[in-house]
Amino acid sequence: MSTNGRLIRYPEERALEDAAFAQGLMPTRIFALLLPIWRVDVRACVTAAEPYALIDRYLELGIGTAGLDSVTGLAGFFGLDDVVVERTLRFLAGIGHVTMGGGRVALTELGQRSVRDGKRYLVTRQDRRTMYFDGFGSRPLTREYYDSRVVTFLTFSAAAAAAGAREWPRFMLVYSPFGFRREALPSLAGLADRELYNLPEGIDQPESLGEEVVYLPVYVVRAVSRDRKLRYLAYSQAGDQADAELSTLCERTAGVAGVLENEELAGSGSSGSSGSSGSSGSSGSSGSGAERARDWLERQGVDGHSVVRLDSGMVRATLPGRCFGGAGPLSLSKVGSFVMLGGDFFHVWCEDERVRRAALVERVDAYLRSAIRMDRLDAEGLVGRIGRQLDLGEVDLVRLCQIAVQAGRSGLAAHIERLLAETGAAS
Repeated sequence: MSTNGRLIRYPEERALEDAAFAQGLMPTRIFALLLPIWRVDVRACVTAAEPYALIDRYLELGIGTAGLDSVTGLAGFFGLDDVVVERTLRFLAGIGHVTMGGGRVALTELGQRSVRDGKRYLVTRQDRRTMYFDGFGSRPLTREYYDSRVVTFLTFSAAAAAAGAREWPRFMLVYSPFGFRREALPSLAGLADRELYNLPEGIDQPESLGEEVVYLPVYVVRAVSRDRKLRYLAYSQAGDQADAELSTLCERTAGVAGVLENEELAGSGSSGSSGSSGSSGSSGSSGSGAERARDWLERQGVDGHSVVRLDSGMVRATLPGRCFGGAGPLSLSKVGSFVMLGGDFFHVWCEDERVRRAALVERVDAYLRSAIRMDRLDAEGLVGRIGRQLDLGEVDLVRLCQIAVQAGRSGLAAHIERLLAETGAAS
């Protein structure tokens, strides 16, 4: 559970913004799911790789490439004390890298591999570790899901409690009819990108000592691409950017996509065609999403708005500039973002470019103040994305600094100047 009491620590709007402005899609709905995950207790013979200690590395190189085969020979060649060399060789023998006998030393096959690859390999014969696999195809999860400080897997009872919540986000439990595929374990040895899947250098004779179904909280954004293809993007506790592998799982697994489409049909009701409302927001727009957006705006005391349902299905509300910031009912941070209405939402827009520039300054300042550390490259990416989100063209740090100065935001301008100075760039 995150520190704010939510299963997923960041707001749903972050996922929608990523789908719309980083992925270039048109989001139409967001769901909260609990995906089934196999938690497997695995026993195997594991080969791990770690950096060499300096003396270890040179002694093994001396044996393997210079033909040195005695304590005295190695000590003389490297200018080391015999006692230090012998102690180090006994350690290397203990981890299976060298053999010692009759006054001679030699590399084992493991030692030869280590010298060749520049890594110190360590073999654990009865290694036990917990591994995670998706509940449909038994595909391994990626490294970020092993960080228990960030990712929480729920037991069935905890998942059922989350699914029984009265208010949004009310998570839906997704069930899988498939058992764990035992052949998924030996196939781990053939995975090329081992770091991606939190795998050691080698994993041999793996066996399952027990399997348990747990549940992973995710947001899934239903979206439409420019070529009118339906997409599902998954966002987990691991980060507010779409997880490519979980997104593929949601799109290609009938047990997930079918649940989402059924929910979409149930939630959309009699949603109709696109249209626009007049200044009072009272005509031309149909569908429950547009009606809910209009009702919400009226409760906030917002008038003069226009609500449309776009061809993609997304609802957009365009508001006059006086509605944002200061005495306005909405904060500047809502410009270009979304207002959540349970699982529905609407996109908030303003035609006034001055308001959008102010929103840019407000949002970037909030990000920079909350970030523990953000370098120039990360900041450039953030500013560019928010600039596109607000339809301000290509905005870089230099232009943002100018906008901040014009807006009287001296603190933000100074922060940007420090970022620019990291690489000697002129502001």
